[in-house]
Amino acid sequence: MKLSRRTFIGASVAAVAGLRHGEVLAGAAPGPDIVEATGADPAALVKASLEALGGIGKFVRSGDYVVIKPNAGFANPAAWATTTNPDVVAAIAKACLDAKAKQVLILEYPQAKADKCLERCGLNAALATVPQVKVKLLSAAGDFQKVEIKGGVALKSVELAKALLSADVFINVPVAKHHYQAGVAFGLKNHMGLIQDRQSFHTMLDLHQAVADLGLVVKPHLTIVDATRALLTNGPAGPGETVVLNKLVAGRVVTSVDAYTLSLARFNQKQMTPADAKHIELAAKAGLGAIDLAKLNVKKVTV
Repeated sequence: MKLSRRTFIGASVAAVAGLRHGEVLAGAAPGPDIVEATGADPAALVKASLEALGGIGKFVRSGDYVVIKPNAGFANPAAWATTTNPDVVAAIAKACLDAKAKQVLILEYPQAKADKCLERCGLNAALATVPQVKVKLLSAAGDFQKVEIKGGVALKSVELAKALLSADVFINVPVAKHHYQAGVAFGLKNHMGLIQDRQSFHTMLDLHQAVADLGLVVKPHLTIVDATRALLTNGPAGPGETVVLNKLVAGRVVTSVDAYTLSLARFNQKQMTPADAKHIELAAKAGLGAIDLAKLNVKKVTV
């Protein structure tokens, strides 16, 4: 059974990421909640992560329209770790094409110097190896559509990218980095690159609650956090202290992926918990995923 487009917006993670592809079957052995892949080659890391989750076919089927949302919003070099490793993004896009996706779209809403962001972070060069992939940079009001948020506490509605609303599959590919206001900017925070008015999140709303509320309507089928190198301080724009981890963290439930990623490094010079990045804790309280690492099924692979 194939769900219609737009179904994943506001749908349950189980319904979208599981039943959509027929993988939640009576008596079937559950797969890992989290995959932590370690290695120096980004393409090999992507391949190993997907294989550990059951293969790209668990997420993408022939004819699907796939949206990939990296963090490519800053006109900074990749070494600063303020943007997603471009080779990781390209490898994910290629995997989707190999699965016979009809269209793969890279979607981003850059900060200042939008025309320079993809060039300086290396994404343009990386995507040259997969010319079938399209890129859309959000900017105009017409790029967004109002969506109501049932159950939202701080956020009752949001202007969300139309390109996302028409997708069959949404893959979230943030970078692991510190954020001066949110604590960290991983998967849940990366959703803000899909909305029109980000300023109000930072100045008019409780940022943590608003990010958690946004998670009620934006639910990726797959989140892969780029922790090949991480920004530990002075995020989100950097430059700051960075560390090479050579890791990806992947899973179907973005809140759980975020909680696990916190354990990989000392962001803001401390070992953070979801309580220190409160949007993660609030998302879990809203039923958007487990954050008790002891209760998560974690599979570690080395490539």
